[in-house]
Amino acid sequence: MNKLIAIFISIMILSFTFFFFVSDKKEFSENEFRYLEKFPKFSMASLFDGKYIASIEDYTTDHFPMREELVSLKIEVFTIIQQKMINDVYLAEDDYLINRFKSPKNSDKIIKIINRFKEENPDLNVSMLLAPTATSIYQELLPKNNINASERDAINYYYDNLKVKKIDIYDILMANKNKYQLFYKTDHHWTSFGAYFAYYQYCLDNDIKPYELKELHIDRVSDDFLGTLYSKVFTINQDRDKIYKINLKNYDFTLQYLTKTTTDFYQEQYLREKDKYSYFLGTNEPIIEITNNHSDSTDEILIIKDSYANAFIPLLANHYKKVHVIDPRYYNLKISDYLSEKGITNVLLVYNINNIDTDTGIINLQ
Repeated sequence: MNKLIAIFISIMILSFTFFFFVSDKKEFSENEFRYLEKFPKFSMASLFDGKYIASIEDYTTDHFPMREELVSLKIEVFTIIQQKMINDVYLAEDDYLINRFKSPKNSDKIIKIINRFKEENPDLNVSMLLAPTATSIYQELLPKNNINASERDAINYYYDNLKVKKIDIYDILMANKNKYQLFYKTDHHWTSFGAYFAYYQYCLDNDIKPYELKELHIDRVSDDFLGTLYSKVFTINQDRDKIYKINLKNYDFTLQYLTKTTTDFYQEQYLREKDKYSYFLGTNEPIIEITNNHSDSTDEILIIKDSYANAFIPLLANHYKKVHVIDPRYYNLKISDYLSEKGITNVLLVYNINNIDTDTGIINLQ
């Protein structure tokens, strides 16, 4: 019997080794949304310092036969044994995957940067919109005894110490969370409905008449979205998210990117790819200038943002002549110089509370 077991194990090892060498090696994992390890180049230095062996191990792990299927099986076993958090993602009720929220470490530093930006530009009307995530809005779906810090407390700390106008959207999201799906089940972003209620609150706080949902055209554009949180856990039989477009039925905009010009906020090619959230404005860009060709307004605004703003901006753009969008992670010039050059006096920062603490762009605000 022992000999048979040894033979079986040897056959399995040889089979996996054979398949490893003959199978096609992908460069990019659509499910994990990242590039896989390439076979490392050999050098005596990398051999002696251990980096070559470590790189070989990473390469083998990334290209192991049936790797994604085995990862999914592992997650299924974890689910069966009631392991409810994997890679800082909770396997929550109603098929939600929800990020763990850890206590921020850089709040004071970021607050100081934003306050200094305002002090150095006293004529600017600067507002801050900090978005909570599903972690707090749908906290009742989290496993019992979860170990999250409080997003609400973190947002309040920012708002108590910032010397700019605050757009508090927490209450409006809580009031509508059972009527609409405000956050994706498989992705860390809010849905178009979550972005809509943020837009609605911004308008109320700025004496702008918002469009009611019944005035807008709602179009379901995808039933097959598996987002960033799914890529961390690979849950089997995961519910796929739907993506909706919400806007006026007829709108007329020109969007000027660094390398292209388009007339639509919504880029349908991404609905055929893994990164479907890039349907909203495309992938993150250093700068976009959006012109409303039918606007009677002369107002312009600069939005400094992370990707949460991408689903929010198409709605807000209906109320301005121009919306300028800067992602400071990729924009290397002085933002204050851009404001002076364009004569812009309205600035809105849009970030989600789970991302801002580690965002490398906002540190470059100047």
